[in-house]
Amino acid sequence: MNKLFKKFLSLSSVAMGGSLITSSVVSCGLSLSSLMNREIDNETYKGVYQFNVTSWNTAHTMQAEDGRFLSDTNDTLISSDPYGRMYGALVESEYGEENGSKGTVGKSEEDSKKWTYKFRDNIFWTNSKGEKVDKVKPSDVIKAAKYALVENNGSDVSTLWLSFIKGADTIYDEIKNLDKQQSSGSSSQLIDKVFENHKDDFGIQANDKEGLLTFILTKPSPYFESLLNYSVFSPIYDPYKGMITDYKEAYFNGAYIPEVVNPNGKIVLVANPNYHLKENVNIKRLEYSYLEAGSSSRTRTLFESGSITGFNLSADDLKGWNDYIGKDYDNPKFDGAYYTKSADSPGTFLLFYNFFNSALNKGNSQALSASKLLQSKDVRAFLSTSIERSKFVRAFSKTIDDSQISKMLRNTYTGFDVAKNPSESNRDYTEYISDIYDKKTTIQNNLASKSWTLKDGNDAYLNKSEALVGKSQSQLIESINEFIEKEKLERKNGKVVLRFILNPSTSTSLNPYVNFMVKTFNAIPNNPIKIETFVPTSTDEYRTEASKGNFDMFVSGWSPDFKDPSTFLETLTLGGSYTAYNGNKRLFKSKASAIDDEVFEGKYYVDKKLITSETKNLFDSWYKYTNDYEKTDLEETDITKRYQKFAQEEYSMLYENFNVLPLYTKAMPKTYLVDYTEPYSKSYEAFGTSAFKHYGAKMNKKLLTREQSRKIIEEYSEKLAIIDKDWEKCRTGPHWKKQTSC
Repeated sequence: MNKLFKKFLSLSSVAMGGSLITSSVVSCGLSLSSLMNREIDNETYKGVYQFNVTSWNTAHTMQAEDGRFLSDTNDTLISSDPYGRMYGALVESEYGEENGSKGTVGKSEEDSKKWTYKFRDNIFWTNSKGEKVDKVKPSDVIKAAKYALVENNGSDVSTLWLSFIKGADTIYDEIKNLDKQQSSGSSSQLIDKVFENHKDDFGIQANDKEGLLTFILTKPSPYFESLLNYSVFSPIYDPYKGMITDYKEAYFNGAYIPEVVNPNGKIVLVANPNYHLKENVNIKRLEYSYLEAGSSSRTRTLFESGSITGFNLSADDLKGWNDYIGKDYDNPKFDGAYYTKSADSPGTFLLFYNFFNSALNKGNSQALSASKLLQSKDVRAFLSTSIERSKFVRAFSKTIDDSQISKMLRNTYTGFDVAKNPSESNRDYTEYISDIYDKKTTIQNNLASKSWTLKDGNDAYLNKSEALVGKSQSQLIESINEFIEKEKLERKNGKVVLRFILNPSTSTSLNPYVNFMVKTFNAIPNNPIKIETFVPTSTDEYRTEASKGNFDMFVSGWSPDFKDPSTFLETLTLGGSYTAYNGNKRLFKSKASAIDDEVFEGKYYVDKKLITSETKNLFDSWYKYTNDYEKTDLEETDITKRYQKFAQEEYSMLYENFNVLPLYTKAMPKTYLVDYTEPYSKSYEAFGTSAFKHYGAKMNKKLLTREQSRKIIEEYSEKLAIIDKDWEKCRTGPHWKKQTSC
């Protein structure tokens, strides 16, 4: 999937800060008590943004910062309410239960391979002037396909279409062949003809007369509705307008429309007068000001000056933390601070080992030696069990840690709360991985939690090589030295060098913690490896070098597309979404580039200069993981068996082959906010774009007191418990046909 810098959560995305184009000066005499009495216009939200909108076409972009705005301007088929319950945004919420599919928005058939939805009658396209243009129809989803399935359009979402929609691959390939035959690319008439030829076997069937839309999928997908929280399969107005960089050329069907869009300046969205659920749009104006990279305290000072209406407390902002939270994490000093579920909690950051540093193509001997070194399983086991991850992760958690182990340390790739098993009391998927870890090692009793060893805040790697691979650290070092000598790898001052790329925008915030972690690793006695960090001159150069794979080690992260482990596990397959960072498809090529390339499984080719005694073992680990993942994903529909098999595959990737190292979650155990937005008046789900939406959100004129917030959160928790037992309870808002009591 082509998702680089879209869902990938790079180091730049975790360090908010910088300077507005214009901002107020914080008064030296400001007291926190005065903030409790300050009144605002509760119909105007004020926030910040860091990246300009690249596209106003939902069939083109899945970049996270684009989604922040598109989630409000262009509705998804399905959205998520504050309780994590899905409802119909563009479609009717009750169609599923009215047609025998209790607990789902749409009608589910054929073992969750067929899904049907009923479009609402009163939804319209609106232009940037606020003028009603046309009715939104089910066939507008086919228009999205006509854009996404044209390779030359460079759509971020095309792979999701190819992965899920029956017949999408056939259409994609036919249009691709047409493009090769025509120097100017496929015309709209030819694309229309291809779709017309496949109208009966394409997995999107639209009936505009009855308002019905049917998805026919490539595989059973009981989690499919969570994917519809994204704009991937959302309708568009015109498939032939390109990526649409000018909002004035776009059409909208969401709760808001753009009024002002000034790159590196101001973006203003106003309530859509034609929105079909407008009676539940409480905030009438959204104002965003551009914020460049800088200090972590910047959003706090902007809030204190009145420039924005809320901010999250950051552990890296020591003054802000001391002023608002203090030493007692569970009892903040500031009366207006409250905590909520964090949409960031399911996201995971990883340390990537790059098995093909692209610099070796230019004759870089260091890159060649590093890429060959990482083929050794003992090298990866040594790195994973010797790097003190907490020394880096404490950049985010130092204000709440009560030991040397960071509370935000993560030991799985799939994040907590991504997938739960309803047949086993909503057991979290990550617990299945933990079961395997406990069974295969003898060290769980030494960790903080005996029942959930891999829970965040434990360290399941450090100094545990004997339990995981049966070798002590010194034995691993001996094995690594033997491998280096055998393969004649280049040493610098007696050590093989691995180059770790860092983001220049985090030079004063996160990079010092990375360097501390690296320094500690390099100080290991008799260490045959040296990690060297390097910082490109600009963020653009950093992103370019990362996407090319010009490094040996790199940090990036992933957040879920939908509620199933496969949304994470696919990214690590051969040729998966993370191949640019781990280099597996550069090392194991699908086509030969030289006559003497080594061939594996008859279809993967390796340059002879990269072959070592460990190459075949490394290939086997990727190949088996990929095949096992695909088999489970396509064939296993029983949730318990599906999770158990996925867990074994993830465990093998992380703890048997060490092909990647999980690092941390960006979410604190409790995420504190100081915000005029009422707690739990909006969604906090990690999948989809619901967490960005302001539909239904409420703002207060004054900050709520702790007692007021406590009552709201208690009431929310009570309703959540009721809804977990009965999906039809506590329904309020125009997105439900019938309001129900609790």
